[in-house]
Amino acid sequence: MELVFSLTIMTILVGVVSLRVSGMTNKARAAKIISMVESLRTPVVLYREDTGAWPIEYSNRTGANVHRLAFDPGVTGWEGPYIEDPSRRSMNPTGGTVNLYNQIPNGFTNSNGIDIDGDGTSDYAGTQGSIILFTGIDEEVAVKVDAAFDEGLAGTWSDAGRVEYNSERRQLAVLVASN
Repeated sequence: MELVFSLTIMTILVGVVSLRVSGMTNKARAAKIISMVESLRTPVVLYREDTGAWPIEYSNRTGANVHRLAFDPGVTGWEGPYIEDPSRRSMNPTGGTVNLYNQIPNGFTNSNGIDIDGDGTSDYAGTQGSIILFTGIDEEVAVKVDAAFDEGLAGTWSDAGRVEYNSERRQLAVLVASN
């Protein structure tokens, strides 16, 4: 009887600890994404000021042309490197890709670019800014990232403000900088 009682208590404790650890993991993943977005803002803006264009950094490709913040792509005005290391998959806390785009494509979730003020209309699209796209992101992590950047904003959390999330594709897009 004592053995059954002890095993029951151990099982409950393992369950509680597992829930706490998974929550902390998602919090840490969100913190890593938030930190990365914030640390890229200045290099992105400097690149834009120097070259007149928004940079790209693709974690799933190699070469100076797709790592424009880290390596000289031969663009007039480039005065980098703007970041020490090129982007790589390990920068994504889930191991998915992390790509910095030099334009804001229409439609992650709301088909209207980036809706900064949550009114349902595009505030930034096309070449008006730079976004970073993380793949393989769970919704719980995306909610935490959204809360850090867009808390209290009108509109749906997943498609209003600087953060947009596509749950079907598990993609998290964050506006890094804009005109």
